[in-house]
Amino acid sequence: MAKILPLGGDVDWPEDEGVLGVVGVAPWATIEFLRAFYALVPATKDWHFPRVITDTNTKLPSRGRYFQLGERDPSPYIAENIRELADLGATVIVLPCNTAHLLYDRWAVNAAVPVPNIVEETVALARHEQAKLVTPFTSTSLADFDLYGAVIEKQGMACHRLSPEDQSLVSQLLEEVKVHSAVGDANLERLDRLCSKLRLSGVDTILLGCTELTSLMPRFAKHGLKVFDSNQALAGSAFRLVMGKQNQTNSDTTPSALSA
Repeated sequence: MAKILPLGGDVDWPEDEGVLGVVGVAPWATIEFLRAFYALVPATKDWHFPRVITDTNTKLPSRGRYFQLGERDPSPYIAENIRELADLGATVIVLPCNTAHLLYDRWAVNAAVPVPNIVEETVALARHEQAKLVTPFTSTSLADFDLYGAVIEKQGMACHRLSPEDQSLVSQLLEEVKVHSAVGDANLERLDRLCSKLRLSGVDTILLGCTELTSLMPRFAKHGLKVFDSNQALAGSAFRLVMGKQNQTNSDTTPSALSA
């Protein structure tokens, strides 16, 4: 990778600024992550943005099919992608896919550079904002393994899990976004009813534990629910690491939760 040093004067940036590597397993989720990351950078010129190396590798084995159907384990391929990005010069690497983090210990443990954990970062953001009763919206695989629920309770908050029927709706929302990059009116109406039901149950916070759901954030907020997006939480962590601001809190570098 070409090493380009700042000229100084008008064309300048910190010499120790890092390089972000992105293992993108789903196109729309990757685009939304990059949007969230770039939104955090106080840039007025192109060179103010950190360098980003993105590999949108849609050929990586399906995480869902591995868990649901026993097909190929994506872990060694993700680990290989991480090594390739590090070799190209990435100093921090992210994987904007929650389901893949069920296998985090397999592909991140020997990484040569920091690899933030999207689930830990998302839950930490909600805790920092004093969430009390939290419901995660995740893929079926994540729901089956209850990864978010375990981390939520480990970090001292209460978790309200979705019923199988409500989880089925979330799965349909994810598929619509994957295929059409939008959710149809019928399922949006069902989502509104679910939000009302959760609010009546005392839920105050929703975690969007799937990177396909970013566009739905305003839908939750109109029901008086705080909502934290895993893509934005991961973007905040990546920004702090790339820019050398590890001591800042999540809320310093991540957009605030939407709420009514």
